[in-house]
Amino acid sequence: MSVYPENNLTTPISQTGIETPGAYASVNYDDWQQNNLIDEYSDLSYEQYEFTLGGTYNFSDVCFTKLQGSYAIFESDEEFVYGDEDGKAFSGYVSVGYKF
Repeated sequence: MSVYPENNLTTPISQTGIETPGAYASVNYDDWQQNNLIDEYSDLSYEQYEFTLGGTYNFSDVCFTKLQGSYAIFESDEEFVYGDEDGKAFSGYVSVGYKF
C-alpha cells in the first residue's frame, strides 16, 4: 500500500500537488517536521487568568433565568506579532428558559 504525497507527513506541503492561490499557497520551507519544532525556537509565553461567576434563578418549576459573567486577564512576557498582547476582557450572558 502506498501513501499519496498529500497524506505523507514527511512530504513538504509545497510538494504535495495541492495548490491554492494567494495567502494560502504552499511555501517550500513549510513542512510537518519544521512545524513540529516550533516549541524549540519560539520563546513566546503568556499567562491567562479567568474568573467566572454565574447562577440560575427559577421563577417557577418551568420558567427560569441564567446569568454568567467572566473576567479574563492576559499577560505576555514580550511583544509578538501584534505588539503588546496584554489585556483584560469581560464577557457575559443572560438567558431566559422555559421547560416543557
